[in-house]
Amino acid sequence: MFSNGYNKKIFFVLFGTSVIIYSLSLVHFLSGFENKVFIGGMILLISLGLSSLLSKKLSQPIEKLNKGVKKIAQGDFEYRLNIGDSNEFKELSENFNFMAEKLSQTYTKLREQTESLMRQNEELQEFNAELEASYEQLEALTHELENSEKKYRLLVENIRDILWTIDENFIVEFVNLRVIRYLSYTPQELIGKSIFDIVDEDSRETLRNMMEGKINFSEINFKSKEGLLVITETHVKRLKVDDKVVGMQGISRDVTEMYYVKKQIAEKNTEILAISDVGKLLTSGNDIKEVLNNIVEKVAELLNSPLCTIREYNPYFHKFVLLVKGGELKDYPVSEEIKLSEEDTNELVNQKEIKIKDVEEFPHSEKITPIFAAKDIYSVVMVPLIFKNQTHGILTVWTSTNTLKNMSLLRSIASAVSVAMENSKLYDEIKKVYIKTIEALAYAMEAKDIYTKGHSMRVSQYTALIVEYMGFSKEKVEQLRIAGILHDIGKIGISDSILLKSGKLTEEEYNAIKTHPEIAKKILMPIDLPNEILEAIAKHHERYDGKGYPYGLKGEEIPIEAAILGVADAFDAMTSDRAYKKEMTIEEAVNEILRFKGTQFHPEVVDAFISIYMNERHKLEQIKNQVFENVS
Repeated sequence: MFSNGYNKKIFFVLFGTSVIIYSLSLVHFLSGFENKVFIGGMILLISLGLSSLLSKKLSQPIEKLNKGVKKIAQGDFEYRLNIGDSNEFKELSENFNFMAEKLSQTYTKLREQTESLMRQNEELQEFNAELEASYEQLEALTHELENSEKKYRLLVENIRDILWTIDENFIVEFVNLRVIRYLSYTPQELIGKSIFDIVDEDSRETLRNMMEGKINFSEINFKSKEGLLVITETHVKRLKVDDKVVGMQGISRDVTEMYYVKKQIAEKNTEILAISDVGKLLTSGNDIKEVLNNIVEKVAELLNSPLCTIREYNPYFHKFVLLVKGGELKDYPVSEEIKLSEEDTNELVNQKEIKIKDVEEFPHSEKITPIFAAKDIYSVVMVPLIFKNQTHGILTVWTSTNTLKNMSLLRSIASAVSVAMENSKLYDEIKKVYIKTIEALAYAMEAKDIYTKGHSMRVSQYTALIVEYMGFSKEKVEQLRIAGILHDIGKIGISDSILLKSGKLTEEEYNAIKTHPEIAKKILMPIDLPNEILEAIAKHHERYDGKGYPYGLKGEEIPIEAAILGVADAFDAMTSDRAYKKEMTIEEAVNEILRFKGTQFHPEVVDAFISIYMNERHKLEQIKNQVFENVS
């Protein structure tokens, strides 16, 4: 299309130019001969001008096209033509640009392929280098493998562990020479036999579990040719062919010595923990009999003893008196007092030696003899309880063996028990002195007023009665017994003119009276009384509805100890003669307390007090009618 159109255009241009020149020549010819030279020149000039102009006009698109070809030849694939002289050249320009675009894409693709080939070439060169190195290593490895079998055999035969292989039926296929040292068998004696023949019953089950893949490491107990037990730590690996187990390899290390060392350490650790537990029991602050009872239960548990007792020695009658007993047979009859032979007593008391006797030789109730026989109890171990080089009693342990390994443990426990028993006696003596001192303080305070004589002691006993009835511990009972004795000690700081006044107190005087709980707390704090005692004394005049003194506490803000003391104090005040009022009967006072339940008094304490009145009224009457003498 392009060539036909462009040819037609050239044809018309040349044809038109020829017509013009011909016309000019014709005019020149017809004009005659005048000015022929001039006219001829003009025709020539016009012809040259037209030819030049047409030539330039016609060659311009060709020059652009030629330039584009040169750019492409130089590698400039981004060069583009824009020829709009004619439809033909416009089409040629678009074709050129399309060609250039394709060449650019082809060039880019070729360049990427070239780069990829170059990289692959580099990788091939590296791989070739590695292949050459691998070949050299393969040669070295082949040489090494030729020597490895000899080294492997040398290693297997000289390793310190037993190496063995069995088939799926537990038949020994291989065992190294180390088996001679540990089990005294030669490999030839074991190969072809069942491994079950040289292990104990528990280890057989373990080996079955190993073959099933349940475990791959465990303790296996082998039996030597002489019948000795060899304890090993054994690792195994199952052998498979096409996912089917065809056998098992094992490596067993002798840990017999280490096993017994660990066992000794564990036993010592048990002893240490037991002594620690006994120490905690001794320092628990509980009643000494409760502590000793816990200790005999602990000893019975540790030594697997069905019966364990602690007896105190009476040097005047040379008898051993039962204090506590523990173990599964503790509920069976046990003699309260026993007298040992002179020889046994001398060894225990004077020589301070542990004695082990047959059950038949130890005094006990005949009713328990069949029980001992049924449980295979053969021996009684007697451990002296020594303090300050004197025997104060014995710890007895019944056992099913003729000897007992835990002598050091028993000595340690016996020593701790001895100290605890002696300390308990000293504590009881100190406690008695302490209580007497507190009572003396209370009597000194009450001596000012004949009407309050015995008030503190009665409040103390009422308080203890309520606390016991509510199920508190013995320790809490003792604490509140002391709080009852001391609850009004703060009145020492109140003027006698106020305390002994027979008429109604003024507001100022009543305010002074209301300070006595705080004064009591300040007086008692330096002597290091338990906090429960101080809190009960300081807050026993608080009311459940919040209208009490000195802090205005209400409800559960008031410690239960103070609430109990408050009820006991109010009850004694109501049932006692005072300078300003006559005493009430017990029934009247109880009704008053019931009437003020939930307002003045704690409901739970009132309920407990009413239960005491309903079920044990005689105890209230005994305390009310009790006469207390001054303490000198």
